[in-house]
Amino acid sequence: MVICYSSIVPKPGFLIQVSDFIANIQGEKLRLLSERAIFWKKKQMLILSDLHLGKAGHFRKHGIPVSRKIHLSDLQTLEKLIQANKPKQVILLGDLFHSVENNEWNDFLQFLEVYDNVKFTLIEGNHDILLEYPKSMELLPILKMPPFSFTHIRQDSGCYNISGHIHPGVSIRGKGRQSITIPCFHFAASYAVLPAFGQFTGIKKIRPKKGDRVFGIADRSIIELT
Repeated sequence: MVICYSSIVPKPGFLIQVSDFIANIQGEKLRLLSERAIFWKKKQMLILSDLHLGKAGHFRKHGIPVSRKIHLSDLQTLEKLIQANKPKQVILLGDLFHSVENNEWNDFLQFLEVYDNVKFTLIEGNHDILLEYPKSMELLPILKMPPFSFTHIRQDSGCYNISGHIHPGVSIRGKGRQSITIPCFHFAASYAVLPAFGQFTGIKKIRPKKGDRVFGIADRSIIELT
């Protein structure tokens, strides 16, 4: 689905453009953050998906020069969110790491040591193939916390499912055939899909159904598109 607007700049009564947005989902207030994460204040939980740490290192091993600074920037963003929201728990909805251990993994281990007062829970994704994870981090295939369930790949779990995996995005088309594809949060009737938190990830265009809510992320802003 291509969503056609004249501009991503908000117009009165048409678009909402803010740095975060409070969405009422299943009677719970979730704060959508322009850093591509959700803060569930009631539970003091920060929720994000698909960092793909180590992807740059994976490319470097195959002769493609990609800077490690990409992942350091992602960790700096995560640090900013932890300091600003002070969560008791961080839920990682899978694909925390891209492949086998390398320098980026060591960076994350140091990060966990700095924030040892925060509980980190990894919902295992298809890229999470490390042989050993730090004992301080909880690993689960699914986390149920009614009214929500948290998984990496969307599944019917009897609760409103929140997942990642597909790196959702939408295209906004303007005048003169210009278009831009941006990451988004996608809320459907029974599930939600988070954008990829990591910068070094692709975007898959989604096809929302009538009644779905889509929040695009552009220029450090949340834009309600549907």
